[in-house]
Amino acid sequence: MENKVKPEILPRHKGQALSYLKLTDADLALVVNFGSSSLQVERLPNFLRDKNPEFVWVPRPLQNDMIYPELTNKVMQVCHRVHFVLGPGFLHQVYRRAVMVELSRCNIEYDYIKQMPVEYLDQLLGYEEPRVILVEDKVLLATIAYRVADANTMVSKLRSLLKRLGLKLGIVANFRGTKCSVTPVCIR
Repeated sequence: MENKVKPEILPRHKGQALSYLKLTDADLALVVNFGSSSLQVERLPNFLRDKNPEFVWVPRPLQNDMIYPELTNKVMQVCHRVHFVLGPGFLHQVYRRAVMVELSRCNIEYDYIKQMPVEYLDQLLGYEEPRVILVEDKVLLATIAYRVADANTMVSKLRSLLKRLGLKLGIVANFRGTKCSVTPVCIR
C-alpha cells in the first residue's frame, strides 16, 4: 500500500507502486490518497510478473569532443540498467547502492566518496559529504532522485567537486522519473 497526501494521485505515484510490485512480486498494490476532498484508492494488480522484458542497451550518441566516450557510455548503461530493474520511486541512496553493485558486476572500478575535507588557505574547516562515485579515477558520478530544479542544483555542485578534484567529466544520473535522465557535466 502506497499512502499519499496529495491533491490527486499522479502517474508517478502509480509508477512507484508498480516498482514495489515488481520487486516484491505481491499480487496487488493500492495507492491510497488522503489529500483530496474524498478518499482516493487506485488498485494496481501485478501484471508485471507475466512480462519479462529484457534490458537492451543502445549506446547513446555523444558530442564529438566528449572525453572518455567509451567509459561514459558504460556508466550511462549501468545507470539505465539500474533504473530498468528498480523502476522509479526509491530514494537516491537506493539507486546509488544499486549503481555500485552494477559497476562491480560489470568489472568497472570505482570509489565511493562519502566524505571530503573542506579547506581554506590550507586550514581544515571541516568535512562535507558529497556521496558521489568516482569511476576509474576519471568520471565523477552523482546518483539522485530529485525534481528537475533540484537536479540543476546538483549539476552546479558536481561542477564544483570536479574542479576541486581536478577532474574534467562528471555525470548526474537522475532516477526520479519514469526514465533515467543522464546529464554529462564537463569542465573545460
